[in-house]
Amino acid sequence: MMALLIVALLCPVIVHATTEDQSAKVLLATAEPRLLSATTGWAGRRDLPVSIPRNVVPGIHRERAYLWASFSAGCMIEAYRQSQASWGSSTGHFHFKSDWTGDGLALSDETSHLFAAYQLSRIINGGYQWVGLNPDRARRAAFVEAWLLTFLVEFPIDAYNPGQGLGLSDLMFNTVGSLAAYHHAKPNSRPIWDLKVSVKRSFFDGQGRVIAYTNRQYDDYVYWLTLRPLRNRHIPILLGAGYSTAHSDSPGITKELHLGVGLSAEELGAIFGERTARHLRPLNFFFLNWGTKISWR
Repeated sequence: MMALLIVALLCPVIVHATTEDQSAKVLLATAEPRLLSATTGWAGRRDLPVSIPRNVVPGIHRERAYLWASFSAGCMIEAYRQSQASWGSSTGHFHFKSDWTGDGLALSDETSHLFAAYQLSRIINGGYQWVGLNPDRARRAAFVEAWLLTFLVEFPIDAYNPGQGLGLSDLMFNTVGSLAAYHHAKPNSRPIWDLKVSVKRSFFDGQGRVIAYTNRQYDDYVYWLTLRPLRNRHIPILLGAGYSTAHSDSPGITKELHLGVGLSAEELGAIFGERTARHLRPLNFFFLNWGTKISWR
C-alpha cells in the first residue's frame, strides 16, 4: 500500500519533456494565435505540436522521478518491517494510548516524533527538488507527504497494535515537526536554527534494528535545537540545547537538559566550499557536540 502511495504521489510530476526547446514549444503552442502573430511571427507555423500532453511539466526529470519513487517505496517497506519487528504486529483492536504521561518515557517519544517528522520532510523535499520541482512546490509536497506518512504510522499501524495505540500527542508532535521543516525550507531564507540528534552510545541492538523499542534505548537519543550565531563559513560553530531521559533500576525517570557547543557535517564541509557542503548535507541531522547536562526527576 505504501509503495503504491508514493508512486501515486509522484505520478503528476512524471513528464515527457525537459529541454528548453520543448518548454518554449509548450508556451508557444498554448498561447493565443493573435499573440503569437503579433509578438513572434509564429502564427501559422506547422512545426509546432498540434496538441500538448497535459502531463508535460518543463524541468521535471522522468528518469529521476522513477528512481526517487523506487527508492522511497523501498525505504517505506524497510521502515514498516523495522516497526513491526520492534513494536509488534498491528493485529489487535483499535484503541488509544495514554502517551503524554502514561507511557513511562517522559516525552522522549514525543520529541522523537517531532524530530523524525522534521527530518522526513526535509529528505522528501530534497528528493522532490532533485526530481525537478522548484523549491516552493517541493517543500509544500514534502510537508503533505511527511505528515501523511507519519499519520499512517499512528493509524492504522499503532492504532491496531495491542502494545501501542493511537497517540494524539504523537500526532501533534508529528504536525509540529512537519511544519517546522516547511518553515525552515522557505526559499531565499537562511534560518540560524535547526533540529538535530546525537546518541549516547551505539544504538544497534545486534539484530539489525535501529528503532528504539525499550525504555533504555529511548534514553540513547538526545534531540537538539541548535543555533548558528555566526554565518562565517570558516567558523562552523553551533550552540545547542537538547533533551533526553535516563531510566535506572530505581523508581522514577530522570530528565536531562543538555547544553552543548559543536558542529555538523554541512558546516564542516562549508569550510572547503559550497560543493562539499552540499554533498555532506544529508548527514546534517547529526550534532557532534561537547557540553554538559542538568538532570532532575
